[in-house]
Amino acid sequence: MRLFAAFAVFALAPLAVAQDKDKPAVRALELKGGKLVLPERLTEPKAVEVKSAEELARAKEFADDAARDAVRKQVDFAKEKVVVFAWAGSGQDRLTPELVTDGKQVKATFAYKVGATDDFVRHGRVFAVPKDATVEVKK
Repeated sequence: MRLFAAFAVFALAPLAVAQDKDKPAVRALELKGGKLVLPERLTEPKAVEVKSAEELARAKEFADDAARDAVRKQVDFAKEKVVVFAWAGSGQDRLTPELVTDGKQVKATFAYKVGATDDFVRHGRVFAVPKDATVEVKK
């Protein structure tokens, strides 16, 4: 069961949150062998926004250039920005994105659900969101 749950999380991660092609979406990005810098102790997810290719080149959240290159190939910085999360906690922790458009205001909300298990797992997620979206983490 645990293996299936892990497979489901990784298999479904690249799917966009918004289904309509005309609407903006929150997209999970693949690092393709690259790595993020992950915390050594218990933390909660905090959003780090990367708004340009220049910021991506200097972003300390990425452990290597392979991760930066993978992200760069998936994002159009003219229309999108990157949001990086790195935290450590339960293996059952979940971070669920949602994009809400209210008139001209666009908000990318990430719902953080603390897992119930006592294991210690380092988590890292990278998303592309519309450039004009405000980003918020809700617990």
